[in-house]
Amino acid sequence: MGSILNVNIYGLRARINCFGLEEKEDVARLLSLFLKDETEEAEATLDFRKKETPQEIGGLLFPHLARKGIWAMHSGGFHFHGGHLTTGPSDCGKSTFSHMAMKNGLDLLSDDITLLRETPDGVEMLPFYSTMYLKNGIISPERERYKPATLKFLILPKVNNGSIYLKKIKKKIDLLRKLVPQFLWSYNRGEQKRQKRFLEMMCHYPAYEVYWGSGLFHDHTLFRGILDEIVQSDG
Repeated sequence: MGSILNVNIYGLRARINCFGLEEKEDVARLLSLFLKDETEEAEATLDFRKKETPQEIGGLLFPHLARKGIWAMHSGGFHFHGGHLTTGPSDCGKSTFSHMAMKNGLDLLSDDITLLRETPDGVEMLPFYSTMYLKNGIISPERERYKPATLKFLILPKVNNGSIYLKKIKKKIDLLRKLVPQFLWSYNRGEQKRQKRFLEMMCHYPAYEVYWGSGLFHDHTLFRGILDEIVQSDG
């Protein structure tokens, strides 16, 4: 027997039909920030099948959010003197940085998918999934820890067995090349033009490659030191 979830995700009212109770619970855990007892006049009805992983619910929602000018990016994020967006390929350290931010008492945005939209104040970063997927388990931080933020800095983590250091990305074209593969592009050409302009705008923000190693896990002050250095460099 199927189960229904009603959500309101930044103005997108949707009804999600799940295969069964277990799938409903998995999806509800991911989208706990947006659950509603009932949704009137749902704009979208989505069928979530048992064969899918819970995270794939995002793929069903992103096209509808794109029509509202809300784009999805393979990235994490947290608060520290403004919004820090961490982006890069799988296993670069996005979830690790979000986890370290949480351990340092910082508010969160995401660890895997961040929603982005343009506002008069700049790029707004919006939380999406409400769980963190780490290699050694799943963490569900308190809902109050997830808060939107205005983008201030871009961080591109890179695993490094040596010392921990950061390097500023000075050329906008280099940054654009790194951001494009992590952006979830629309299939609509009109939306793609808007997305391209949006990404070009993001390239005007200070961006750093952060080389890190296992020492980051053992000394929380190292992570805070990285953030202090970024803020002081461009603050």
